[in-house]
Amino acid sequence: MHPTLNEPCPTFAAGPLISPAVLEHSANTPTAVEFTMMAAMTCAAAAVQDIADVQRPGLPPSPTSVICVGVAATGAGKSTAAKPFLLPFELVQQKMDQTADDHLEFETKQLIWKEKLAYLRAGLRSNFHDETASKKVEVDIARHMRQRPIAPPRAKFLYDNVTPTALRRNLATWPSGLLVSLDAGHILNGAVGRDLDLLNSLWDGDTMRSDTADISATAYGPRVSALLFTQPTPTIRYLSRRGEDAHGTGFFARVDWLLPPPSRPATLARLGTKTHHSTDAYQSRTTDLLEVRISSRKKGDNSRRVVEFSPDGVAYFNDLYLRIRSLSAPGGVLQGLGGYAAKIPERIARYACVIHVFNDLPGSIGAETLHHAELLVQWYTHQFLEMLVLTSPQTQAMNDAQWLEQLIWAAVQRGEVIRPADLQHICPYDWGRPRRNRALGLLRDTGRARIERWKHVQYVQLSSMPSLALNWASHEVKKQKKKE
Repeated sequence: MHPTLNEPCPTFAAGPLISPAVLEHSANTPTAVEFTMMAAMTCAAAAVQDIADVQRPGLPPSPTSVICVGVAATGAGKSTAAKPFLLPFELVQQKMDQTADDHLEFETKQLIWKEKLAYLRAGLRSNFHDETASKKVEVDIARHMRQRPIAPPRAKFLYDNVTPTALRRNLATWPSGLLVSLDAGHILNGAVGRDLDLLNSLWDGDTMRSDTADISATAYGPRVSALLFTQPTPTIRYLSRRGEDAHGTGFFARVDWLLPPPSRPATLARLGTKTHHSTDAYQSRTTDLLEVRISSRKKGDNSRRVVEFSPDGVAYFNDLYLRIRSLSAPGGVLQGLGGYAAKIPERIARYACVIHVFNDLPGSIGAETLHHAELLVQWYTHQFLEMLVLTSPQTQAMNDAQWLEQLIWAAVQRGEVIRPADLQHICPYDWGRPRRNRALGLLRDTGRARIERWKHVQYVQLSSMPSLALNWASHEVKKQKKKE
């Protein structure tokens, strides 16, 4: 599990229904296969999560939900990569919204029930001083409260601009969903991104309760996957604001990250006739899984299938635990990432179950499927380790110092003389004083810049330029000769 910068995404590991769809869509469109793979696997997990849990050896069943965050600048094709895999969810959701006659009936009954309750409350107020009449109204209110209409299960799969409270309430009605945003800066830096306990609970499948003055709702064993595509700037903002808490609470250990693909020429869509057979097969499978689950839940069957490992799968998984422990030891690639490393086997088990169920593989989860899932999680782990390097304070300071050096050089070429206080004028507007001072300090520590004093004023001077004092002394000499 050693990171490799140009390591290819293991698209072949996703199985006979997912892999061809990923490759076909990437060939038909100018999108990076990495984003297509993340979208396909996350949507497959969202389709499977309410049907099956995975049974790890000697442990309770686990959900198969995943949380995936892909980071790239505008123009990388993030939206294009995700759309065909999201389409079945949108169509099934639209169909459910258009045919929700049972929910309309419930809303009618609920409206009538509320009006009757208001009438009884008015009677209680008017007879408040009449003890006999008041007690009769209390009995009527108690009877009426027991007759409160129960909402039928209403399928809601897709969430985007949602609050934590609304998400909990909706999951109490239909405990499975896909949190998806193709421009997810508002989610990472919004209320949902702040609620790390909620995000961890969703990944763990914990029962959630929401109690407010108006309503009390409980979501039993909810299943939510998340597909969040965002840009570098909101991601850096999120990491700087909440990165420490995300590490401390274990949220990062539950997330699969995707960084911008390595620099390479843009992939051009294949010329000629484009095929859609594999994509159509993927969409058909997703639709079938969603509609089967809707039908079973409406019939009152809320149970989930538990998928176990075959004997060779059990042996592979037990060996996996030992290998992860060795990689977490001093000198290992996962050293210092105890929480993240501890979640790797479970993430592998989840992806293995998604691959197994979505591709309709026979029997139990075997060693080969677990191996393919491990390749995928390895690849995401390498992405995470690279992200830690790129977003570390040391790396950011090095990048800032290099940028500041270029800004100072450009200012000097324009004929400016830079004092430390002038840095705020040549640096980006969002650089605060600590960031400017940190970058300048690194330039000085590495010998690439120095502070010179001339006539009781300090100036910033790059080491690659002649001394400011010598320049000004030479200038004074020339002025004096002109006078003579």
